[in-house]
Amino acid sequence: MEGLFSVFTVELLNSGIRLATPILLAALGGAICNQAGVLNLALESKMLLGAFVGILAAYYLGNSYGGLLVAMVAGGLLGLLFAFLYHKYKVDLVILAIAFNLIIVELTVFVMRALFGNVGSWSDPSIVRIPDIEIPFIKDIPLLGPILSGYNIIVYFSWFAVIVMFIYLYRMPGGRHLRAVGENKSAAETVGINAILLQTLALVVSGALAALGGAFLSIGHLKLFTRNMSNGRGWIAIAAAMFGVNHPVGVFLASLFFGFADAFSVRVQNVTELPPNLVKLLPNVATLLVLIIIALRTKVALSMARRRFRAQLRAEEAAKPAEEPV
Repeated sequence: MEGLFSVFTVELLNSGIRLATPILLAALGGAICNQAGVLNLALESKMLLGAFVGILAAYYLGNSYGGLLVAMVAGGLLGLLFAFLYHKYKVDLVILAIAFNLIIVELTVFVMRALFGNVGSWSDPSIVRIPDIEIPFIKDIPLLGPILSGYNIIVYFSWFAVIVMFIYLYRMPGGRHLRAVGENKSAAETVGINAILLQTLALVVSGALAALGGAFLSIGHLKLFTRNMSNGRGWIAIAAAMFGVNHPVGVFLASLFFGFADAFSVRVQNVTELPPNLVKLLPNVATLLVLIIIALRTKVALSMARRRFRAQLRAEEAAKPAEEPV
């Protein structure tokens, strides 16, 4: 029992925030696509592409920050290709996402083998991990300082992205237009809103954010690339976007939940004697519980909407005789 209580430390919070970062970035991308009325299930492939292209660019450019930029460009281009195939040839979004997810996994392995002769993983001593940043004044605040300071620029950028996306979606005309497209595309187009352009921009931004989340794994957290390095985080990001109701703040909190669940499972393995295979299931169990909550929430909302509709019909029927002339 003492070992279990020793799990809850500042280090757990630090790890949770770090592990939540790639999920948060991808989930923000998924949320903006959902707000635009585009189901983006290809977040996994975009994260994996960002992880691979990021470390590859960092190696050839000799600059890890350059690797981040190249990763975001690659993710944006993949999002642009996704939008082109969807709008131009009307390819089903689910089929398109499955194809992208399968292709990128094998493509990264093929390129890694062709360039370096490795299949499982690859790294190089010349690659430099994105350094952590100690924020002046904040780092000296008791308790709060160790929690808010000491992360790399990708972590702080993800927090900044939450604020920017909130302002854009709920305080700017472009965001209102994008949400209008998601609510009713045909009605939005009748008032002159370019729905295709907004959905394309949402997919490009989504690809760039998800790719940055992948680059965090390869050059922001570790210094290597492994086969299928995203390891289902893209799918968890989809669940986080849904759990957060596609609202930037909700997505942020949902991503923290998944990050802490992942950090908790890692920490429990180090301080307890529980079976590792059982502990590794904790993030998956958390994801399953969230999906169940989402399903129940949707069911309750639908049930309440039906009740309100029936009550309105009964009220209208009750008012009809009173309106008829005597």
